[in-house]
Amino acid sequence: MPKQLKFTLVAAVVLALFLGAQGTAAVWRAERNIDAGTVRTGNLLLLVGAEPKEAANYEFIELDGSNLVPGQYVQAPLMLSNGGTTDLLYNLVGASAKPGTPTDADTALADSSILSIYAGMPAVACDGRQSLSGQMLYKGTANSTAKFAVARPLLSENGDASKENLCVRLSVPSNAPQAASGGSLKLVLNFVGQQQ
Repeated sequence: MPKQLKFTLVAAVVLALFLGAQGTAAVWRAERNIDAGTVRTGNLLLLVGAEPKEAANYEFIELDGSNLVPGQYVQAPLMLSNGGTTDLLYNLVGASAKPGTPTDADTALADSSILSIYAGMPAVACDGRQSLSGQMLYKGTANSTAKFAVARPLLSENGDASKENLCVRLSVPSNAPQAASGGSLKLVLNFVGQQQ
């Protein structure tokens, strides 16, 4: 085959491949105006504890369960408040009654203890050994799945609607296992706030 014919055939094949690899390009554009509504900003701050000791991380020393024995309980009021500039909903998102490094007795005691949280009680009604009244928000073991059935609102304005007093009770049933003997409790409650 002559050189010129080979060159022509190669050029024809390359040209065919080049033309076959070409695609079509199209650009579409559509535009429409919408009403985006109002965007509000603010800061979210859920505080725990009564003034002047309120904080985002609060040590609940008022609830001392160090001397609990089967059949007894301790209870104390716990204030939650909205320290931010926007309304919020808060909820319990887990609890624990075990100390930092629990022994077997600590675990048995924590697993048998009952956590009760009520709303709608004045702080003085929760002090001491008074019976619980108001709305029960949670009753069960202090574990990672503990939560209220419905999130609770706290408004950003100053006043009663920006605060809520909870009554927290930790009890050890009279039928607690013998393995819990000598155990100790340390209650940790985890709350989360979300913009309303």
